[in-house]
Amino acid sequence: MARAEKYYGGMKGGVFRRGRIWWICYRHAGKTVYESSKSTKRQDAVDLRESKRTQARAGILVPDARHVTFEDLLEMLKVDWTAKGNRSTPNIGHIKEHFAGWKAVAITTDAVRAYEASRLAAGAARSTVNQELAGLRHGFNLAIEAGRLASKPVIKTPTPNNARKGFVTPQQFMQVAEELPEWARGPWGFAYLTGWRCRSEVLPLTWKDNIDWRAGVIRIETSKNGKPREFPFAGYPPLAQLLQAQHQQQDGPFVFHKDGERIQYEKFNKARRSACRRAKVDAIAHDLRRTAVRNLERAGVSRSVAMTLTGHQTEAVFRRYAIVDSVAQREGVA
Repeated sequence: MARAEKYYGGMKGGVFRRGRIWWICYRHAGKTVYESSKSTKRQDAVDLRESKRTQARAGILVPDARHVTFEDLLEMLKVDWTAKGNRSTPNIGHIKEHFAGWKAVAITTDAVRAYEASRLAAGAARSTVNQELAGLRHGFNLAIEAGRLASKPVIKTPTPNNARKGFVTPQQFMQVAEELPEWARGPWGFAYLTGWRCRSEVLPLTWKDNIDWRAGVIRIETSKNGKPREFPFAGYPPLAQLLQAQHQQQDGPFVFHKDGERIQYEKFNKARRSACRRAKVDAIAHDLRRTAVRNLERAGVSRSVAMTLTGHQTEAVFRRYAIVDSVAQREGVA
């Protein structure tokens, strides 16, 4: 501290000035820490030093927090996703672009709210923005757990008003299938019959790891809810025929492929959009999941069994998918 007083031209009350900027000096974990207040006002430095001393007394002081960047948060997220063996990663492309180069401490509650408002104003869906914000929040949580940050901004993800309403009728399913390229018809039909998620559960399937011909079941060890799942196909002719047709076209390890290579979801989704446009059918891939849930309910499959087949962990989420449409209501009245 004596060297600092000599170099910086004197110190009083743990604050000193270097050029026009005021700095602070304090002791933490047996070391002398110097930190810029980034202000030309002495009172700002005094307030910052008192804040540091308060954090130190509370045991939450992290002197190097100012060095943590947004990219550091992304790296921790990547390591966490890999460690958990996640099949897919959250969609954080827009938030990654927006906060690139930011210091973590600069991502304040106001900065997060401004980002949220700009995304919604640009027409992004509430659920999409929630995914982005949840990824950011998890990054901050990981940094705090690692002792690299002491606090995080308030990041809220309000429940979107997204009651599930989209279904695909058998006729619509066939209309879209006829417009799809041949390599995309398999995953389209599999998702319609099983209700499994295209991106993380259908497209990654391999013959060796997931298809058990002897037992007549499809198995995945991990899913979005973290649990293994089985779907019997031996007694389900449409699904068995689909798998047999795919097996006759086997070219590599993947059940669904294009020229032997795994089909990327973005490529499949692009083909789906084009097919729906030509077929004049308004349907997204997730509508197939909702349709499968509805079909299971209509077939009289118990809710507990249906949930194990489709991979819904809670009944509350399952009920959001099991909406009775107007056709079923008319049939019920009749």
